[in-house]
Amino acid sequence: MAANESADGSLRAPEDFRSSTCGDTKSLKKSHLACRGAVAIAAISLITAIILSSILFAIWGAAREEDPTFQNKQTENLQQCQKQCEDLKMMLHLATQDSRCRLCPEGWLWWRRHCYFFSVGLQENRRWKESAEFCQEHNSSLVEIKDDAEMDFLQGVMCNATKFPFLWVGLTDSQQEGRWLWLSGKDIQDHLPLVVQWDSDDRDCADLRGDGTLFAADCEEYGPWACKRES
Repeated sequence: MAANESADGSLRAPEDFRSSTCGDTKSLKKSHLACRGAVAIAAISLITAIILSSILFAIWGAAREEDPTFQNKQTENLQQCQKQCEDLKMMLHLATQDSRCRLCPEGWLWWRRHCYFFSVGLQENRRWKESAEFCQEHNSSLVEIKDDAEMDFLQGVMCNATKFPFLWVGLTDSQQEGRWLWLSGKDIQDHLPLVVQWDSDDRDCADLRGDGTLFAADCEEYGPWACKRES
């Protein structure tokens, strides 16, 4: 990894990203639940209104010839139902645009009930420890790869961006040389049969490459990283 830190040590980060990830975690979870409930209610109401509109239209088509006043009544009902549908569509749109309803903070990607932050393009490269501290400050941790599906997801993100030659991940053998542990304390073999390439005494931190391999690197080198947190 090559050093990319700016001369004055400053870091680039969008203002709304810095502010959106901090605050009371319990309040944030309650807000997400409330917003998800509002979206679900609006969606169910919209579907119900559409079904009722279809039923009313079918009844109107079958009975309009039997009662001269039936057509006018049903036309009014249909117009009212259509207006309710439009109101519900607007409600659903506004609910999903509310920043409190986002599953992840601004600048993070959602995948399988988790939020991921990829530093490339948003932050200057950092040492492994500094990357881990950044994740902790944002209620997350350096990525711990738990299964093949997650590995495929990370590979997909890296392949779609040419600036992702590698990423710091939450894997180190700093406690015991040759024993690679995730920051959660799990052994590298607990999730997947992974092996860290180029392991040596002075390479205690791991980075992920675009072909799904892990390489040992000097923890003092600078590089991009990926954080992971529950949504």
